[in-house]
Amino acid sequence: MVQLSREETFLLLTCRPDLTPSDDVRLQRIVDSDLDWSFVLWRAESYQTLPLCGFHLNRLALLPRTPEWVVHYIHMWSQLSKARSEVQFRRLGELLGHFRACDLEHYLFKGPLLAALLYSDPALRPMQDLDIMVRKADVWRVQKELYRLGYQHGVFNPADGVFTHMFRKITHQTLEHKYALHSVTMVEEIRPKFDTTLIAPEWRTRQIKSFVQDDGSVRMPVFVDIHFSLGAGMEEVDVWRGAGPRRLLGREVHCQSLTSVLWFSAARIYFEAYQHGTLKLQMLGDIDALLRLHAEDIDWPELLAVAGKYGFSAAIFYVLEQVRRLFDAPVPLKVLALLMPDQQGRPDEADFGDIVPKLLSRTVISDLQLA
Repeated sequence: MVQLSREETFLLLTCRPDLTPSDDVRLQRIVDSDLDWSFVLWRAESYQTLPLCGFHLNRLALLPRTPEWVVHYIHMWSQLSKARSEVQFRRLGELLGHFRACDLEHYLFKGPLLAALLYSDPALRPMQDLDIMVRKADVWRVQKELYRLGYQHGVFNPADGVFTHMFRKITHQTLEHKYALHSVTMVEEIRPKFDTTLIAPEWRTRQIKSFVQDDGSVRMPVFVDIHFSLGAGMEEVDVWRGAGPRRLLGREVHCQSLTSVLWFSAARIYFEAYQHGTLKLQMLGDIDALLRLHAEDIDWPELLAVAGKYGFSAAIFYVLEQVRRLFDAPVPLKVLALLMPDQQGRPDEADFGDIVPKLLSRTVISDLQLA
């Protein structure tokens, strides 16, 4: 058994929007211990879970027992993140309305859907961009409509707030091995209700790309990712399976199905960690929340079929088994047994082992003994 540190336990607890009473007791005990807050803030910022840290500390009346500089850091980072979320969701509403008016088939998924669907306050779940799925045959029309709205391909420089336009031509050849277009961006100027001189430059160049101008206003880029598949080689019928309208943030929005949300999120957190070194503990909290709120809506046979068809059963096994063990999330044991890699079967090239040590950047060597 691997004994997690107090810091690792704090991070695992606060990556989730909803905790159990026993989780609350554990979190209170940890906060009252000798916690390495510098390490916690560094990792929580990279995971983008600082707003949830602040939420739970406030909910449990633990802020007075937390060092003042820690509270200030969490508060300021979360305010800047919330300002970005407000801009993002405002632009998202405009985008989805325009797509409907243009009769462009689409659905919402990834960060925007997870934030709106699973969190009492969507600002508790920061997101880097807005993700929208469209039909592959419509990508040329979609690009044209995005440019008509003011979005452009290019690069935003947080060092000076300048956006450099770089048009990307779509061809059948460029689409052949991709599942998304190059990101498009719209830069918006906002005037936050807090002192922007207190925004650390490092925040603006890492998770919250932005630029503070001399007059205190902030140039905030809104990044939009247009997808036409969930992965290379995936059949369109599986990409769109179950997608449909759902009441979200007071309006009807076409969304990815909950079953697809689950398998896609589990596969994504796993492969992004092992293949790209992108550690998204935040998504472990997403999956836990999805299972707690919508377990009855998951089509488990469909999940098993898709996982087997595209070869990511092992990835989903390690993720779901850990949210079950760590958080007591409701995952059917029969499903886990069918997902679990078979030691006597053909080695799975997509089986990299347990996900949690990787997410925590923890080196784990099993203590083995010969028979």
